[in-house]
Amino acid sequence: MKNITSVSIALTAALVGGCQSMDTEQATSEVRLSGAIFTTLVDGARVDANIYDRKEDVYLDGGPGEKAPANAAGLPAGDYYFQVTDPSGKVLLSSDDIEARRISLDDNGLITRAYGHATGIDVDHGAVTVQLFPYDDTPNNGGEYKAWITPVDEYVPGEGKNGFIPRYSKTDNFKVRRIAAPPPPAPYCGDGNVDEGEACDDGNTTNGDGCENDCSLTPPPPPPPHSCCGDGTVDEGEQCDDGNTTDGDGCSATCTEELPPPPPPCDEHTP
Repeated sequence: MKNITSVSIALTAALVGGCQSMDTEQATSEVRLSGAIFTTLVDGARVDANIYDRKEDVYLDGGPGEKAPANAAGLPAGDYYFQVTDPSGKVLLSSDDIEARRISLDDNGLITRAYGHATGIDVDHGAVTVQLFPYDDTPNNGGEYKAWITPVDEYVPGEGKNGFIPRYSKTDNFKVRRIAAPPPPAPYCGDGNVDEGEACDDGNTTNGDGCENDCSLTPPPPPPPHSCCGDGTVDEGEQCDDGNTTDGDGCSATCTEELPPPPPPCDEHTP
C-alpha cells in the first residue's frame, strides 16, 4: 500500500491551478486506512460484546456479518500483519514472530490466507478466519485486549505501536473471561509434600515402605536374635545345634558332638 504524501498532493494542486493551504495539505496527507476488522469465533459467528471464554477462541475476520455484503467495511486488498496488545497498544502480547502473523486479503477485504496461524472458515462468506493465539495475558484488570492489523508496507519496526502506525492500522478490542483458579487442595498425607506435622510423605498411603499411611516413619525391623546354643542353627564355634540343651542326645548342652555310647558288655554265657 503506497502512502499519500504531501508532495503528491501539492503537485496535484499545482496541476489544477489551485492554491492549497498548509493545514489542508497536512490534513490530506494524514489519509487513514479504510475498512475494518472484526474479532470472532472460528466459524465467523458474531460474538456479543466481543467477550470470549478462552484466548484460543478469538479469531480475526475481515468480513462483516451475514446481512452485510462481503465487501462491507472491507480493507484494501494486499498483505497485512496483525498483533495483539493491551488496550493502550503499548504492551505487545503476541508472542511469535511478525512473519508468522502475516495474512492476505482479497478485493472484498476478506482474508484468503494465513502464513503461520491456525485458520477456520467464515460461515457468512466462506472466507478464512485466523486464530490470534499465541499471545500473553493482558495486564488490563478487566481482561481486555486489542487486535491490530496494518499493511505490510506500512509496518515500521520501532515506531508507532510496536511497529504499527495508528493511522495505517485498524483495531478491534475484545475481552477474555478471567476464570479464577481453583484454590490449592488442603495438604494431606500422601500428597507427596512433607507438610507440618508429617515426618515423611512418599506420595502414597502404603505401610511398610519407609513412610506409613499416617506419614510417620516406618519403624526399623527388630534386630535378629543373638545366636546361642540350642537355637537350632549351627553358629560359629558350634559343632552341632539340635535346638535344645539336653545332653546325651548326640549334641551336648554346649553344642559339641557327643560320642556314641559304648556297646554293652558281652554276656559270659553268650556262646
